[in-house]
Amino acid sequence: MMIIEELNPSRTISIPEEVGTHPQIIAELSFGECLSENDWLAPLLSGKSVAEFGCRAGLRAAYLSPYARQIFCTDPDAMCLQLARKTLKLNQCRNVVVVHRITEATLADALLLDTRRYGDRALPDFPSQATLLVITGPLPRSIALRVLGAGYEHLPQYHRAAVFTAPRRQHGVQ
Repeated sequence: MMIIEELNPSRTISIPEEVGTHPQIIAELSFGECLSENDWLAPLLSGKSVAEFGCRAGLRAAYLSPYARQIFCTDPDAMCLQLARKTLKLNQCRNVVVVHRITEATLADALLLDTRRYGDRALPDFPSQATLLVITGPLPRSIALRVLGAGYEHLPQYHRAAVFTAPRRQHGVQ
């Protein structure tokens, strides 16, 4: 078992040893931006039912589980789903369920989509009842058009907002 300390010093996450054999996940563990995302996501998702697309090894779900009412997480990689189950068991996350597919029947107030996990793969279908969609990772025009179109199609009139953030190193800003 390995332990990761989040930016919040009172919060540590245990991860299975098998994560060490997955070089892409190891690279993500040393990337501080993902850790800081969890700190601003926690109050945003507090008390909500969350569907996480692209959960990788379940680290974000493990971190957010004390804040969210319930989390459903999935990933396009079957090995990552196994790692996520182990991570969540190590951290005793009883309100998190790892599933192969999140469907319309999955009741979620908020959706988390990590576009890095889908790349060239087709994006999953999103449950339409969610009133909050948070996208982490790059936002190609094709994904932005789909997401914004879905937002206008599904969310109640005048009760929607979009927030776009980008790392400061992009767009020539330092």
